[in-house]
Amino acid sequence: MPRALVRAVVDTNILVRGILRRREAAAVRVFDALVRGDFRPLVSDYILGEVRRTLREPDVRALRCLENNEIDAIVGALRETCEFVPGAYRDLDKVPRDLKDRPIVAADIEGGAHFLVTDDRRDLLPLKVIMLAGYRPLQIVTPGDFLLRIGAR
Repeated sequence: MPRALVRAVVDTNILVRGILRRREAAAVRVFDALVRGDFRPLVSDYILGEVRRTLREPDVRALRCLENNEIDAIVGALRETCEFVPGAYRDLDKVPRDLKDRPIVAADIEGGAHFLVTDDRRDLLPLKVIMLAGYRPLQIVTPGDFLLRIGAR
């Protein structure tokens, strides 16, 4: 019987770096693992909207000369590749401190994710694990740690 795939939400900053093939090798390797199907990625409208907005920022767009139709195609491919979750869970008063991170955590919780993959060292990574009654514990890890845990190349 095949092993069940690990479920994870990849934070926007990692997705964008993977799409642009920029900066950090671990972010690119996480994105490649997503494309290969090494884990079950989860997304929500909020996450896809953040990816779209970030890719349309003038300084980001200039890195790859992306046109709006190309950005829309990338976001569409992510929606097709990933499992969609609403990301509407609202009972996150204590987690995390940054209100913009709450919809990311909501997608994890609703999707029964094992991991949230992020480089947010200020707000998310210090939490390490989020435990809410009735939900799977959510581990918050760096891209490098995630790759080790799933045994990705």
